[in-house]
Amino acid sequence: MSIHSINAQSISSSISGLVHDKSGQAVNQASIILRGTPYAGSSDDAGRFKVNVPAGTYSLIVSRVGFLEQTVQVKVDQDQHLVLNTLKLASLSDLKEVEVRGKTENRLRKEQAFNVNVIDLKELYNTSGDLNQVLTRTSGVRVREDGGLGSNFTFSLNGFSGRQVKFFLDGIPMDNFGSSLTLNNFPVNMAERIEIYKGVLPVELGADALGGAVNLITRSNPNYLDASYGFGSFNTHKASVNHAYTNPKSGLTLKTNVFYNFSDNNYKVKVEPIALSGDNAGQRLPKQEVERFHDGYESATIQFEGGVTGKKYADRLLVGLIASGNDKDIQTGVIMDQVFGARTSNSSALIPTLKYKKSDLFAKGLDLSLYTAYNMSTNRFIDTTRLKYNWLQEMVPTSTAELNRTQLKNKDNEGLVTANLAYRLSNLNALAFNYVLTDFRRKSSDVENPDNVTFKYPQKLNKHVMGLAWQHKSNLFSASLFSKLYLLNAESFEQVQNGTALPTYAPTSMKTSNVGYGAAAAYFILPQLQAKASYEHTYRLPEAVELLGDGLYVRRNSALKPESSDNINVGALYSFDATENHGFGLELNYLFRNAKDYIRIDQRQAQPVDRQYINMGDVVTHGVEGELRYNWKDRLRASVNLTYQDIVDKEEFLTSTNLTGTTTSPNLGYGYRIPNIPYLFGNADIGYIFDKVGAVGNSLSLNYSLNFVEKYHFTPSQLGNNNQDVIPAQFAHNVAANYVLNNGKYNISLECRNLADNDLFDNYKLQKPGRSVFLKLRYFISK
Repeated sequence: MSIHSINAQSISSSISGLVHDKSGQAVNQASIILRGTPYAGSSDDAGRFKVNVPAGTYSLIVSRVGFLEQTVQVKVDQDQHLVLNTLKLASLSDLKEVEVRGKTENRLRKEQAFNVNVIDLKELYNTSGDLNQVLTRTSGVRVREDGGLGSNFTFSLNGFSGRQVKFFLDGIPMDNFGSSLTLNNFPVNMAERIEIYKGVLPVELGADALGGAVNLITRSNPNYLDASYGFGSFNTHKASVNHAYTNPKSGLTLKTNVFYNFSDNNYKVKVEPIALSGDNAGQRLPKQEVERFHDGYESATIQFEGGVTGKKYADRLLVGLIASGNDKDIQTGVIMDQVFGARTSNSSALIPTLKYKKSDLFAKGLDLSLYTAYNMSTNRFIDTTRLKYNWLQEMVPTSTAELNRTQLKNKDNEGLVTANLAYRLSNLNALAFNYVLTDFRRKSSDVENPDNVTFKYPQKLNKHVMGLAWQHKSNLFSASLFSKLYLLNAESFEQVQNGTALPTYAPTSMKTSNVGYGAAAAYFILPQLQAKASYEHTYRLPEAVELLGDGLYVRRNSALKPESSDNINVGALYSFDATENHGFGLELNYLFRNAKDYIRIDQRQAQPVDRQYINMGDVVTHGVEGELRYNWKDRLRASVNLTYQDIVDKEEFLTSTNLTGTTTSPNLGYGYRIPNIPYLFGNADIGYIFDKVGAVGNSLSLNYSLNFVEKYHFTPSQLGNNNQDVIPAQFAHNVAANYVLNNGKYNISLECRNLADNDLFDNYKLQKPGRSVFLKLRYFISK
């Protein structure tokens, strides 16, 4: 039985029962709260719950999003194990007007001591966007994409980006899952919620994150089928099937997630083509609008899990397999001037997984969860066409390839183990221990360069991250004190001098050990006003591509040191009802980041090939973010958020080491804002639901959203750059209509993104799609 509660080992009484809906189906993740006490829990996939309590009389509150809250008066005697009759929750769709006061699972997670945003994806299942498009509407988050569907992207969280932010799938690190298993491939329907931790992470997410993490929680419905298909502009197609089956008697559980994405990405862009021949060869032509012609993308993924739930030996035991792959054309380089007509890449991944969870393991109050995965992925990069293209699709012969002739193949194997062990010391206090092992190995080959001596050297990376935390939780106050140990062991090679012109290499190894620590606390000043504060001294260990290179464009750096950062978050949550029908919510946060030994690509290397990651940064960030929400009768919902972040380079001198020795030079960016990072951006959303449209059980919802980014420089502004180096202020307007039939069994949605067809840009002024329209059809049943 899966039990989530705050219990004391010495308590000898308990309350248990079942939570069903009116049709008799189990309701999972229902919140069980004993009013005025710290005792709480939630129902498992079979609807069962159990809460250990002292003898006494209580008001037991049962609530779940989408259902009417129910309150039951109970009396428990000493050493009594009270079993309640089945508690049946009424669906909100069956009621005209209701008021829900119980705290949902998402709300409880939001009220953790950590600075965390929780996105309830169940409200977005009818939308056509991927998870990146959902996340970029959150305060503090900016997802910068190189183009359309499947394009490379940079995820930025409070100024930290790239590998500094970690991604998890049900608590499993996704560091090296491959390019077909990224957030811009996952459909919204696959997940139940997204948890975005800013700065300080809870110890159960044991990772070497520098500035935060995103945890994707897949759906826990015991029995359902959710199938959708959508198509839209630029010949874009998206399909997904999500299914789960649980036998309440035997506990047999089967889960399947399948999704497919395809797009030509042939949207129009405004460019100044470079002539390839004639009298104007090598010169820019007048600006004109052209169609992207080599930017197709296709990906597919299937995830299957099978096992048992609700057994004495396991609350959950699931064995699974993830298989994915993609094919991706490469249209541009780092800037729009670089255009390609034949360069391609593809990847494939096969990942067996194991999930195990058991409450009260060996002793009451001792809970264990274990996640393991073994990732076998292959990434290929192909550049063999002896032609050079421009935006007009003109071409001229070249001697080798478009940029660098290659058919590089990297075969990456990575073992992952994540274990969490928690022990409840009392009804208010607990200890938690987390351990994460990452073991990465790579083998490279290239038929265009089969004798490359560097392919013969080892490329290994082994990480251990361990965390220990004390946790306190009561009605008004929650806190956590923790410490983390980061261990890194890597094997690579480096070029050495031998007195000749021929390159010579030698194997290298490195070991590092770092200790991090931190604390987080939250307190309810008023019943609806919660204050939060957290601090962490953390480290981020170098990743494989940074330490080992990629065999093509990124050169290894065996001397790379871990990044470190001191993160501070201070904030408050406030919610109130102005009247019976009008509800408001307000959230404000201040953040401070002081990061050292920043890992970046060496910007002094002019060539796009053979670049190297180096430690060259001392960066200080001050930021504020706020969000205001309004709700009227659960029909009209509106929100607006704004983020400001001042990210300043504090490194006075830049130092790099190569075969010729160590060089030091003044940092021209010292004291200035880091370029190519937005510093002011925000979002606004408003939606309205019309009930009983056409028939009872049918509804129509209309939504509008706005995304705003203030103009910013993508090259150092202090060097006297002109307007060509500025990304202008941007406004993206989006509208959507969703029609629900038969209480959600059939769904039709129509969306238009970038309604005004504004010019939108991201990294180094790469242009994103203009106006696009998408239609999605969805079928959903739940038993």
